[in-house]
Amino acid sequence: MSMDLREVEVKRIEKISELLLKAAQAVPEEKQTWKPLPTGKSAQEILAHLAMANSFFAALLRGTAPAPASEPATYEEALKRFEESKTELMETIRSVDPSQFNEKRTMPWGEVRSIKDLITSPMPHMAYHWGQIAYLQTLWGDSENRF
Repeated sequence: MSMDLREVEVKRIEKISELLLKAAQAVPEEKQTWKPLPTGKSAQEILAHLAMANSFFAALLRGTAPAPASEPATYEEALKRFEESKTELMETIRSVDPSQFNEKRTMPWGEVRSIKDLITSPMPHMAYHWGQIAYLQTLWGDSENRF
């Protein structure tokens, strides 16, 4: 028996979120807002971005406007928002009717993407940012493997 696309993606999101949270929870308190350069992103900013992006993907899948998001005040709040957004996204993906997979959504910047594409985009996006947090850790000397 094969899983449908929605469940495949939910499982992939669950796995990458687990890895991302392991890395994020290992960030020392004094490094949570640290950036290698002024134009870089801190672990807190990366988590805040992911929370916003996950909710954004969920809103696009639902066909609703994304809710405005403020920056989290603390690292703990950024972690909490990421976890909440991940749950919202997974629930939204599960709620999509497969008959909608070829429907199109227009991104705020004008690009048109299918629902199927929107379902499969969040996991690689999260993986990209997991890599950023892992790289930040190497910059301050943390080489522990958290796979």
